[in-house]
Amino acid sequence: MRMKYASKPVVAAPFNMTLGAGCEVCMHAHRVRAHAELYMGLVEMGVGVIPAGGGTKELYLRALGNNVVKPDPMKAAMHAFETIGMAKVSMSAKEAVEMYGYLGPADRITLNKDNLIYDAKQTVLAMAKEGFKQQRPRNDIQVAGREAIATLRLGAGNLRLGGYISDYDEFIAKKLINVIAGGDVPPGTMIGEERLLDLEREAFLSLCGEQKTQDRLHYMLMNNKPLRN
Repeated sequence: MRMKYASKPVVAAPFNMTLGAGCEVCMHAHRVRAHAELYMGLVEMGVGVIPAGGGTKELYLRALGNNVVKPDPMKAAMHAFETIGMAKVSMSAKEAVEMYGYLGPADRITLNKDNLIYDAKQTVLAMAKEGFKQQRPRNDIQVAGREAIATLRLGAGNLRLGGYISDYDEFIAKKLINVIAGGDVPPGTMIGEERLLDLEREAFLSLCGEQKTQDRLHYMLMNNKPLRN
């Protein structure tokens, strides 16, 4: 959040594998100059936790859009849940913009990796020259609340009954749903970014205390692939 609302422009320059926290850093930069070959995504569900460096919050905000007059919080919640829950990873920088919202429409793509840092530097200098203005944290975020909790939990339950996810996957999904929904509040409630971050942190820390999450983390470290327990 300090980076997102810094007084000076911040430009990220991701390339190749930009997963988890790397993706979250880019999502909070003021602008991104990405290499065309970019495998970007929030993949924390595979190790038994949720994105808690602001990734869940930021993906929901991007799905909600900048339209504060007629936002669609239910649609935004469904997009964020599907993208994070399925640990979707872009196969290119273009996909990161068009399909998943990891990058925004103002972000730019560099084809030649050797030029990436130079292009990023030129971007940040241009932003400063144009008169970059520091923004303020939002307190006008509309959430779907109990409506999203009920709908998305039903969807997760159907996936478990169909054998597509495990019981523990559903348990993690419920934690994620509560964050995306903005907590147990009436649909249409307005909250701030800090509230979403509080929900992220609470869910992340509670999952870290679960034995099955610890098993997933250990298995990934030892075998470099996810454990489905």
